[in-house]
Amino acid sequence: MADPGQIIERELSDDQTSTVRRRRLAVTGVVAIPIAIGVLVSIVLYSVRVTPFVPPALPTPSALDTFVRDGQVLLMEPATSARVSMLPGQKIEVVLNTGVGQKVSALDPSVLEAVANPPCHLKPICGVKGAAAWTFLATRLGTTQLHVIFGTGNCPQRASCPLVLQLLIPITVRLAA
Repeated sequence: MADPGQIIERELSDDQTSTVRRRRLAVTGVVAIPIAIGVLVSIVLYSVRVTPFVPPALPTPSALDTFVRDGQVLLMEPATSARVSMLPGQKIEVVLNTGVGQKVSALDPSVLEAVANPPCHLKPICGVKGAAAWTFLATRLGTTQLHVIFGTGNCPQRASCPLVLQLLIPITVRLAA
């Protein structure tokens, strides 16, 4: 028969083992259950989150010259240094919103000659304060450049003036094709 001491020892050791197991299970439950709940709550909150508004892509800036033909006069509001072709005897009128220091000049006056006191061809700006036009006559075949200075605006001190935007617009006077 079994020794009563061994039976008592076995029961005590089995009891200790089950107590240790229960204690480990309790500690694991205390730690794992909140973590599991946190994971589930995070998954639910992530799946129903409000996504931020994504604005549409901005349009790419594009500068375009504006051309209008009025008989033999080519009206132009420059924005780029794109080449312009003209015929001999044709006039080109450059229109700008005026500011301090703005001017337009031809680098070769023998190809494009400035016209003094030209008639106003663009009726919406005729006599409007803040707009001006410079007119040039294509006198002979060749190539020159119009030097367009957009000016500095009205600044009290020279050092505080913004940078001056300038364009050199190639002008070709050629025979009709």
